[in-house]
Amino acid sequence: MKKHLFLLPGLKTAKELSEQLESAGIDHNRIHIAHEDHTRAMKYHLNDLNFLEETDTIHSGERGFMVGVILATMVGFFTYNLLEGHPAGGIGTVFACLIALGFPTWLGGMIGASSDNYRLQPYHDHIQQGGAVVMVDISNPIERERMNETVSNYPTARAAGIANGLDNPFAGQLIPRKHLS
Repeated sequence: MKKHLFLLPGLKTAKELSEQLESAGIDHNRIHIAHEDHTRAMKYHLNDLNFLEETDTIHSGERGFMVGVILATMVGFFTYNLLEGHPAGGIGTVFACLIALGFPTWLGGMIGASSDNYRLQPYHDHIQQGGAVVMVDISNPIERERMNETVSNYPTARAAGIANGLDNPFAGQLIPRKHLS
């Protein structure tokens, strides 16, 4: 599934585009709005981003997990050699590996919880200035054609790109951008 992103000047125009996309046959649950005023988005009955979609928790947690795998491998090797022959050596090695894997994963998630989602980082300033980002999840060519037809008739929508629906831990900036709202 691909996420098609569009920049709009405000939440009111995002509501209008969302209604037009729904009337074109795109499901309401596949249209998400990124805007700084979550209360107004809820009043307009729009699909506002949830915590995991708005922040980089999952993406940074995946990066922490990758670091943890490398760290756990090294810790496991050294712990096994250090405790070789000890009756509790196997349990100690497993425990040390779990700690070495879990801590970076947890730390990555915590860092990501205070950072913008890597897909939204390029549009951070636009959102902070009152603009809106509309993300439309498209899974088949018919929906893509309907969406393109609807958006082409909508003058204030500016195409901002296409993002993959799956998280890619290698994508985005190395240091996440601090989440301000």
